[in-house]
Amino acid sequence: MFLENNNIIRNRILYVGILLISLFLFLSNSAQPGIWNAGGSGSFTLLYPEDSIAYKKIQMKSENIYIQLYKGYAVVKGNYNFFNSTKDTIKIKVGYPINNVFPTTNYKSILNQVFFDNLYKIKGSIGNTIIPLFNVPNKNNDNWYVWELEFPPRKELTFTVHFLVNTNNSKVVKGYNNNYRNAFIYLIETGSLWKSPIENGNFYTQLKGGISIKNIKAHAPSNLFFNPNKNILFFKMENYGFTPNDNFIVTYAKKIPDFNFAAITKNSSNLFNEIDDFSNSNLDIGYRKILLENPYQTKGMSNSVIGLIYFVLIFGIPIIIGTVLLIILIIIYKNFKKKKLIKKEK
Repeated sequence: MFLENNNIIRNRILYVGILLISLFLFLSNSAQPGIWNAGGSGSFTLLYPEDSIAYKKIQMKSENIYIQLYKGYAVVKGNYNFFNSTKDTIKIKVGYPINNVFPTTNYKSILNQVFFDNLYKIKGSIGNTIIPLFNVPNKNNDNWYVWELEFPPRKELTFTVHFLVNTNNSKVVKGYNNNYRNAFIYLIETGSLWKSPIENGNFYTQLKGGISIKNIKAHAPSNLFFNPNKNILFFKMENYGFTPNDNFIVTYAKKIPDFNFAAITKNSSNLFNEIDDFSNSNLDIGYRKILLENPYQTKGMSNSVIGLIYFVLIFGIPIIIGTVLLIILIIIYKNFKKKKLIKKEK
C-alpha cells in the first residue's frame, strides 16, 4: 500500500511538471508583432563606395507619390525631384530595395517587413526617356534595382519610377492573432544620404476595384485627408528628412485565395497608363480630415484565450500545487495512522 501511494504521488508531481513546461513552451511561441510580407516601396540609396563623393551634395527637393490600391496588388508611381547644388555634373548609382525590415517610431516594439517577391515591371524614366537598369537583383546583388543617374550642375532633375507590387501575401501579427489582410507600406525618405531637407511631399492613394474607405486601416506621418467622390486618401509633408519619420501604412481587403498576380502583371501597360492619367489629373480638390483605425490592430480570440491561460498560470497553478501538496500530506498522514494502528495490533 505504501509503495502504491508513493507511485500516485510521483505520478501527480510528474503530471503537474509536464503541464507547467507545456504551458510555458506554448506561451513562448508568440510572433514578433507588426505587419509582415507587405507589398510596398523602398527608398533611394547610394550603393557604391565610389559614389560617396555625392554624399549630401544632391537634394531631394520634393516627392510626389501616387498609389492605386486594388484587391491583391498596388500600382505605384513616384516623381522624385532632385537638385544638384554643386557646379559640377555628378553621375552616381542609386538603388531601390526589394525588401526591408524596419521599426516604427510611434509604435514601440513593432516591426514591419516590406517584402516584394519583386517590384514587378519596374521602370525608371526622365521625361519620356526610359533609363535602363544598371543592375538587378541577382546572387551577387540580392536586394537592389540600380540605376546610374547624371545630375546636371545647379539644375533640377525629375526621376520617375513605375512598378507593381503584390499586397496579397501580408499578415498583421499581434500576440497570437494573425489577420491575413492586404497591406501596403510606403517608406518615407529619410534624406539621410541626400542634402536636407526634402521641402515637400504629396502622397495620393486612390482606392480602386470596389475597395471602400470602411475597409481601410491606415497610419501616416501626418494628418490623413479623404475625398469621397474620387476615393482618394491624401497627406502632405513639409521640410522633412532630418530624422526618420513614421511610414505610410495601409491594410485593407482580405487575402484572396489562389490569387493570380501573374495575370495582373501582363496588364502593366494599361495600369501604368491609368496611374499616369491619375497623376496628371487635377488633384487639388476638397479633402476632409479623416481618422482611421490602427493598422496594427488585429481581431481574434487567441490573445483572450492566452490571457486566460496566463491567469490560470498566475492563480490556478499555485492552487493546483497547493491541492497536490494537501493530497500528499493527507496520504502521508493516513499512512502514518495506519502504521501506528498496525504497531498497536501487534
